[in-house]
Amino acid sequence: MKVRGLREEAADILAVELCRADGTALPFTWGAGAHVDLQLGNGLVRQYSLTNLAEDAALHVAIKREADSRGGSRWLHEQLRIGSRVQVGVPRNLFPLQDGDDEVWLVAAGIGITPLLAMYRHCLRRGRPVCLLYFARSEAHLAFAATFAGDARASLICGLPADEVSGRLRAELPTWRPGLQLYTCGPAVFMEQVMAQAAAAGWPDEARHQEHFQAPANPAEVQGGFELVLARSGQRVTVQAGESLVAAAARVGVGIPTSCGMGMCGCCVTRVLSGTPEHRDQYLSDAEQASGEWLMPCVSGCQGARLELDC
Repeated sequence: MKVRGLREEAADILAVELCRADGTALPFTWGAGAHVDLQLGNGLVRQYSLTNLAEDAALHVAIKREADSRGGSRWLHEQLRIGSRVQVGVPRNLFPLQDGDDEVWLVAAGIGITPLLAMYRHCLRRGRPVCLLYFARSEAHLAFAATFAGDARASLICGLPADEVSGRLRAELPTWRPGLQLYTCGPAVFMEQVMAQAAAAGWPDEARHQEHFQAPANPAEVQGGFELVLARSGQRVTVQAGESLVAAAARVGVGIPTSCGMGMCGCCVTRVLSGTPEHRDQYLSDAEQASGEWLMPCVSGCQGARLELDC
């Protein structure tokens, strides 16, 4: 695809508009909450939420330049120009807005506004009740401010000290009633506060949805020495210390599709046939992890001597 538009959306946030290089219509559609893979010129692949809806006939993403960038956001901020070509994956939606007409609550912090902005726009276009709480470090860091100007459904909260966030959430979030759905995206600590305050207000697990966009700062290595059985492929391999299940499977010729490689996007989710997973992902819910039925092989391990996967 071709870069058709670039805009400094807020401090350290670059808004990018992409269209087909040949000017033809997009060959796919997507729903609010979807993301795409961008294959960067430095060989990296990164995932970015789509901030717009399929009716717009283009792809809009917003990219925060991270101070500790591993090469993705830095490359995009420094190298993209109008007319640049970028390989783009087909949109995937692992954070979908649930169907219905019930009220939606969206709670964002920082660049976490990106998937929620698409949900907000979807609700507005369809006349669905929606409330947005958007926390930003300062007004300069507030992205898409013009979208929310004068809209009573959006509360923009700038410069609130970190130790006051929980109290503000407690004051803003309503007591749950049947039909309400909550979606949150932002730094992990922020989302923990959102989920905790919502739970305290009676929101059940199935009404609370979150999407991570950052991996843990210092993830522990997978402990090796266990046998990985790939049931469908008929292969067995001993996983080495520090080796991912994906890498171990590749050593015996079994490819497990991955995208982010950090346990966040859900691309590699795999059924567990036997054994006890050691979960290290940020994608599966607490209930899904506790069930032991699913695992993210890009980051997870095994608590025993043998793990059998359906791949």
